[in-house]
Amino acid sequence: MELTAKQQLDIGLDFVLDRLLPLSPLGREKKRALGPYARADRAALAQELENLGKAVALEDHPALRRFRQGLLQLRDIRGTVARLGQRDLDQVELFELKRYLLLLRELAAVFNDLQAAARWEGVSLQDAPEALSILDPENSGNPAFSLRDQWSEALAAVRKEKGDIEKQIVQAAGEARKALLRQRTGIVLREAEEEQRLCARLSRKLTPYQQAIADSLDALGRLDLLLAKAALVRELGGVQPTLTDRELSFVNMVHPAIADSLRRQGAAFTPLTLALRPGAAVLTGANMGGKSVCLKTLALNVYLVHCGLFPFAETAAVPFFDGLCLVRGEGEDGREGLSSFGGELMAADDAARAVQQGFCLVLFDEFARGTNPAEAVKLQQGALTYFDASGSICLFVTHYEAVAARAKRRFLTRGIRDLDLAEGRRMIEAGADKLAVLRRFMDYGVEEITDASVPQKALSVAELLGVEEGLLAAIRAEYRLEYIPRSD
Repeated sequence: MELTAKQQLDIGLDFVLDRLLPLSPLGREKKRALGPYARADRAALAQELENLGKAVALEDHPALRRFRQGLLQLRDIRGTVARLGQRDLDQVELFELKRYLLLLRELAAVFNDLQAAARWEGVSLQDAPEALSILDPENSGNPAFSLRDQWSEALAAVRKEKGDIEKQIVQAAGEARKALLRQRTGIVLREAEEEQRLCARLSRKLTPYQQAIADSLDALGRLDLLLAKAALVRELGGVQPTLTDRELSFVNMVHPAIADSLRRQGAAFTPLTLALRPGAAVLTGANMGGKSVCLKTLALNVYLVHCGLFPFAETAAVPFFDGLCLVRGEGEDGREGLSSFGGELMAADDAARAVQQGFCLVLFDEFARGTNPAEAVKLQQGALTYFDASGSICLFVTHYEAVAARAKRRFLTRGIRDLDLAEGRRMIEAGADKLAVLRRFMDYGVEEITDASVPQKALSVAELLGVEEGLLAAIRAEYRLEYIPRSD
């Protein structure tokens, strides 16, 4: 159920991912690879969500801070480990490996404390004491590394020879000194050869542990990402979802990016409660009533679950979808340079083919808005009929009563409720922002309805916003309302 970069941005995924902050390069690599699980990996997704719930429950476990501090020291040495077995490592690479193995020993011990509390499934972290003993046979715990004389008699001998001649060089002069320097150069070359042989011997000893070391790096990356997900839940909220067979439901679902924007404006996001099952349903409501926000909120939270993240809701029940199809007309379609309408048709075609291949969530945001209303109704009705029979879950946003009448289930964004025009106008005349005043009377909640009629609240919005009097009179006439001049 991959989404394009534009679709991910449109539903607000970037807001969430920007706040998902692994501490190590390995964790950040896992984050870059983050994406929806395939159906074949459904069991792995269920396990990841369960493990995330356990990670959230750790709260302020004493070992958690120590583990995260260790992650901050973690470097990406996968290249060095991959070269082990392909060629001999040099001294710098052996130093990197020793430093990592010492850190791994500490992290594995702390992990055992965390695992005793969390009891994660399918998550393990093993240190490599045998590999570490090759690079730190004295068990000093010192991360520094050098090729020790006691590891090679030949190396010890050549280094002694070099030391002796360096003492002679200090006391010599003239041609004698030049001869000693030439002799030292030859000794240095032999020393390098002995060091290379020793590096080769150490590399051969380490090679049997290559896979275990690589596995530990992968496990640390996974753990880093898992703990970052848990930190995200603690920061923004979220709930462990129930994975269902076919039914989709959220109670008090929130879009964190939109909620954050509203909070900075002094407003609040209205949580959304929605339950859908296979077939097509419609969502109607007044303009500016939150229909598109509802679709984005639903799409984001479903997508997060499929990526192994918690959705933002009080409760969530989500089936495994093979595809998430978003059909909306905004600008030209970048694939073919099509118009907005052409792009919508191509997106609808993609969705129609997707539901033939698997179980999908299909979201239509005022399909065919780029054509005339008469044809738009026919296109929406046809699409509603097709997708209702598809076996997938589909939700259509529409303004048309004829389309809503075709649907077996209908939802309504409540829109303007208890509008007091006089109070609203006083607020605007007192200097309040017009849109802020409109939000004051707008209810963005969603409810299921049986009536197929579409609320007509556009005139109320125009009156509240103080549209020019002549234009407002013409609009009122079209509503067959008697025009009464507004008093100053």
